[in-house]
Amino acid sequence: MHLSKSKKKIYFYIILFFLLTTIINLNLVNIFKKNFLINSIQINSNNNEINPKIMDKIKYVLNKNIFSVEKEILYDSLYSLQFLENISIKKKYPSSIIVFANKTEFIATTYLNQKKYYIGENGKITNAYDFLSGDKLPIIFGKFNTSEYITFINILKKHGIKIDKINKFYFHKNKRWDLYFDNNILVKLPSKETDDALKLYNNFIKEKKLKSKMTIDLRIPQRIITSYE
Repeated sequence: MHLSKSKKKIYFYIILFFLLTTIINLNLVNIFKKNFLINSIQINSNNNEINPKIMDKIKYVLNKNIFSVEKEILYDSLYSLQFLENISIKKKYPSSIIVFANKTEFIATTYLNQKKYYIGENGKITNAYDFLSGDKLPIIFGKFNTSEYITFINILKKHGIKIDKINKFYFHKNKRWDLYFDNNILVKLPSKETDDALKLYNNFIKEKKLKSKMTIDLRIPQRIITSYE
């Protein structure tokens, strides 16, 4: 059965339409690929020392399509850098990524498997050899969680204890702390009722003049035992 001329024309236009649509779509895809490639990563931080480290973690997105890059994956990459906090990532269309991040403040040093680490305010530890820190930081000895140390520091600050005067902390297995001050004074705190012990300590130092090489033992509730080396 022969097709009528009108039907042949209809089929012709339909085929032509699909061909043109395909060509247009391919052109749009090519335009999309070429004009939305990431060619710039901008880093805004509070410390220029960390910018190259951030760039090393996310430079793999350069020349990738900005729509195909998931911010969640970028966040995962940056949060693997233990020294970072307050991370924010923005896409600036058509071709830029902007990263906002801060270096956490290092508040202490410790040693794990004979390697030196910094403890940050963000509760994470960073290999000390990745940074050149000129700050005087106390050293922590013993097996502890960083969250325990940060909680303890906040308790000391609440009682007006000057953290910068402490050289060393020692965390014992029974969950209590010893403080080694820079004037060779050792303060032994109890594992419980730390607040009461620190109040007692503050009252004591108001009344007594502290001497070098003094040990102040607060482990017994409501009692102060002093001794000298």
